[in-house]
Amino acid sequence: MLTTIVDIWSEAYSVWIPAKETNIGIRTVLCFLYFLLRNLTPLIYQLFLYAVTDTWHILKRNRIWQILLVVPYAIVCLVLLSNSINHKVFYFDENLIYQRGPFLYILYVVSGFYFLYGMIFLIYYKKVLSFDKFVALLCMYPLNLLAVLIQLFFQKLMVEMFMTTLTILMVTLIVQRAEETINPVLGERSYISYTTDMKKAFYIYKPITTIFVKISNYPALLSILENDSCNALLKKIASILKSHNTEVSLPADLYYLENGLFALVTEEDLPEQIKGTAKRIASVLNRKVQSNQLEISLEACVCILKCPENIDNYETLLAFGKSFHTYLPHGNVVNDVMEIDDQRMFRLQNEMGSIISTAITEKRFEMYYQPIYSVKENKFNSAEALIRLKDDHYGFISPELFITAAEKNGTILQIGDFVLDDVCRFLSDCRKKSLPLQYIEINLSMTQCIQNDLTDKIQFYLEKYDLKPEQINLEITETAANEAQEIVEENIQKLTNQGIAFSLDDYGTGYSNISRIMELPFRIIKLDKSLVDKVEDSKMRILLKNTIHMIKEIGMEIVVEGVETKEMLNQFTELGCDFIQGYYFSKPLPEQEFVNFIQNQ
Repeated sequence: MLTTIVDIWSEAYSVWIPAKETNIGIRTVLCFLYFLLRNLTPLIYQLFLYAVTDTWHILKRNRIWQILLVVPYAIVCLVLLSNSINHKVFYFDENLIYQRGPFLYILYVVSGFYFLYGMIFLIYYKKVLSFDKFVALLCMYPLNLLAVLIQLFFQKLMVEMFMTTLTILMVTLIVQRAEETINPVLGERSYISYTTDMKKAFYIYKPITTIFVKISNYPALLSILENDSCNALLKKIASILKSHNTEVSLPADLYYLENGLFALVTEEDLPEQIKGTAKRIASVLNRKVQSNQLEISLEACVCILKCPENIDNYETLLAFGKSFHTYLPHGNVVNDVMEIDDQRMFRLQNEMGSIISTAITEKRFEMYYQPIYSVKENKFNSAEALIRLKDDHYGFISPELFITAAEKNGTILQIGDFVLDDVCRFLSDCRKKSLPLQYIEINLSMTQCIQNDLTDKIQFYLEKYDLKPEQINLEITETAANEAQEIVEENIQKLTNQGIAFSLDDYGTGYSNISRIMELPFRIIKLDKSLVDKVEDSKMRILLKNTIHMIKEIGMEIVVEGVETKEMLNQFTELGCDFIQGYYFSKPLPEQEFVNFIQNQ
């Protein structure tokens, strides 16, 4: 707004107000202010992008980004100040007509830098934005660039500020929609806002602490109070939460997540203030509260949760918020997350049988894929298939839990059939999409390894989806290889004769029977993460070096699991490993995200 006012005012001297020697001073000041404000716009817009993507914490700890953000505008200020001496940015000729100087193009270069900085930033963080918001924010750059070029070559066409106004209007309407982020009754941040912000926090690895407050008897209150009285009560509770938060000087955002559930979220590492706020809230809410001349008894559960320390994924966080109060009694106490985890684990283990049965019936299992990098080919040419289970009540359940339970209750064979079928179906789809995958690794459980009809079953799925045997690679653990040796060895030999390769998974987790490994036709040995994590230890490095050399000497290839840093990648590449797998490249991804990852690579 200020830039536009100054722009119009300065142009008025060539349109409505006669140009005189006496007003050269005010015209110079107006031009100076215009350039100062105009070049501030892209800097402020970049700060706005940090706010929208919630990446302030990244900017705060990265000195290079801070310098790249501030120094270009400092150059603009210096160039403009120098104009009073050298008149190289702009000047007025003998006819009092405004003229451009050669230094003006420095300002265009700086604007171009901010344009490039902003576009790269937006593209890098596009996953934390919905598609419409991403496009709206990105449009600022090409549309303004077009206006700048028009005004550069056609000086009389004053379109720059008009185009900036249009793009800001578009951002306001699409990105800043209050109805999406604010609960209309309470005027606090809504559940949609909460889910969006939490998804961002996990994506950009921002540590956060949440104080969950659940009014346990909210359903009962809803049934006995009128709608207006219930809304008034919720407003009263929101006011209590904010007031006690303010008293201990804890900067936090308040969200109302519906059904009597509130969340106070802070990114500050202030354990004393957080604990103090939670205690005050628990003390006040677990007694009678006055609302609209009614005295109402509340039952509140208060819990402090740290992410990613206690929960490291977005879906589990949402499931936890909805269910944590069911594990604990209400009362004037702040509950510890570890207590909740113990209660949750106890219930989860008791209910695991029915959870698995429901998951099989309702098809709640889903396959994720973790890319595997080929050092020799310098690309991702394979992946490991990993099964995941998401329960409506418990969120994502660890495979270690449900696989162990399924092994015990016999449902592991049904789960194994689902894995074989779904992975083969996916491989068939990959072929149609021309995805450059040579094979996918499939884990076989101990129970599957001793099936008499294992060979026929795998052959059935290969024929069903018209796949070649070399398109799958079966993984078994050393424990499975040593159980019921005759039938396991027979199955491995039959499948190998059909052209299917085998990998030995988790090598190095315990005592490794080298002679047993030599007996079986493994193509790949996978080094376990427990070995990988100790690569910095000089003795372990010698052991790894010799182990890798021995395995390669007998004609097997090596996959390293759990590689998380560039340094680890370089170390295992130097040691001669063939394939690298780990979070350095990618975590396990849902099917479509994995396809996008491979296509992008």
